[in-house]
Amino acid sequence: MRIVQTVLSSKAQQVQPQTSAISECSDFSDIVEEDIPAPPSPETGLESVNGVQPELQRTEKESEIRKMYLVAEYLGNERELAEILGPLPCSKTLFRNKHFILTCTISPRIAANATDKNDLQNKYRRFSSVPFVKDHLRQQIEAGGGKVYQHFEDIPKTKYKQCKLIAPHPSATAKYVQCLAVDIPAVSHEWIIQCCQTLTCVDFKPYALPSGWSIIEERYIRWSCGRGADQRSTVNPFVGHCINIASMDKDFIEFWSRVCKLAGGTVRLIKSESDLTENLSGYMLTDQEFPEDVKLWATRYGLLIVSTVWVVQSLILGRICQPDSHEKLTQIYQDDDY
Repeated sequence: MRIVQTVLSSKAQQVQPQTSAISECSDFSDIVEEDIPAPPSPETGLESVNGVQPELQRTEKESEIRKMYLVAEYLGNERELAEILGPLPCSKTLFRNKHFILTCTISPRIAANATDKNDLQNKYRRFSSVPFVKDHLRQQIEAGGGKVYQHFEDIPKTKYKQCKLIAPHPSATAKYVQCLAVDIPAVSHEWIIQCCQTLTCVDFKPYALPSGWSIIEERYIRWSCGRGADQRSTVNPFVGHCINIASMDKDFIEFWSRVCKLAGGTVRLIKSESDLTENLSGYMLTDQEFPEDVKLWATRYGLLIVSTVWVVQSLILGRICQPDSHEKLTQIYQDDDY
């Protein structure tokens, strides 16, 4: 009889329902989000396209090399460097429900009389003296429960409003340009470090970066929209405008078409002279390799020839720039344009 009771007891234990691993205080949205597989990510994304600044520290190895250089710069004092870069947070809720994308490029020139970061009229001002180590920042964010996307293409459209672009200074990398087009604000990496040091998600606004340097206004333009001279007019400057993109480069077409559409524009592709008609209007965005004779015909049809600098400058200002307002708006992008 005891043997039967033992067997029945054993079976009862086997059929007992499993207890849920979700605690009462868990955020269900976090769990659901983690269960959804991320879309396949391209190896590099469209980050090396003509007209943008190069993306640096694109891999964990490159980021580690950057850190090794910094260790040498600090005379091997890794402890001092670790204090500057900030700790990995011990709280998984510090950045919970927050989304990030990281970008960095070649550091801009700094003037000998570089002023503080609130000076919007000094192109060569210093935005941060704290080293930017992309992989360390990624570890900090993920340790704090945040989500880091490797490429802009990975960010779901539903997450744009919860996302922030982390950078050491304003730039024109592919990520920075695309975030401008969808109004994902840029914030200094010092904000991440400050949050990790205090274990508090402090207000990011004091760490907000400008949309970029306006070659027309000759000042940095604040990211936020408003009526001020130093603010963007709108986040969708291309609404109601047609941008005809002329290039033989597939990546150029794909990237700049995306940017113009994200900023509200209508895009039409021009591959040869046969695509030009008298009823065309708007702007013709082209690159250096596109045939000059087709560009000439485009101007005869009334199209205004512009370069990628024009696109970026329009995004920075939040309004369409007149192509004749600055010579660089119709010239092929050069490394010192931004």
